[in-house]
Amino acid sequence: MTAKEAQLTELLNLSTRSLTHLTAAITAMSFELLNAQDSSVHATAHKMIERMLAISSELDQQWALLGELAGTPAELGNSLELVELQSLEPLSEEL
Repeated sequence: MTAKEAQLTELLNLSTRSLTHLTAAITAMSFELLNAQDSSVHATAHKMIERMLAISSELDQQWALLGELAGTPAELGNSLELVELQSLEPLSEEL
């Protein structure tokens, strides 16, 4: 692999990693919104979780291709992450 190819592979790696983190953050926020009393907010959160699942599947494909480019195939066992959800207490108005 040439230096330019290695740089492009690293750029793709960083971009995919950023998208993966962004997807995880949006998914976590969507799970928090499932606690909302408003039914439209709850429904929107549910739809967003489904969309994030589709995006995550596509990101898994990108990770596999990046692994092939770098010569280090991705392990399927690493694609799942255990997430612990906690309910957040409302912030008080006093600062």
